[in-house]
Amino acid sequence: MKKCLQAKASMAISKIWNRFSILAKEENGDFGIGQLAGIVAAVVIIGVVVSTITGLLPEWINDIWQWISDLFTQIGG
Repeated sequence: MKKCLQAKASMAISKIWNRFSILAKEENGDFGIGQLAGIVAAVVIIGVVVSTITGLLPEWINDIWQWISDLFTQIGG
């Protein structure tokens, strides 16, 4: 009984390995629609974040500069 299970397990592993090797050989580097859509979505999101930060950066710098200026004014009296 034990040898029968070992033989079946060995055959199953052999089949899995055979199918895996076939898939590995058939892989030709093509991109699927889902992968392309994910890449485009990532690029768009990164672009939106960068443009938002770039648009807000001058305002943030002015706010920080005003805060530092007010802080020195308060310290100086």
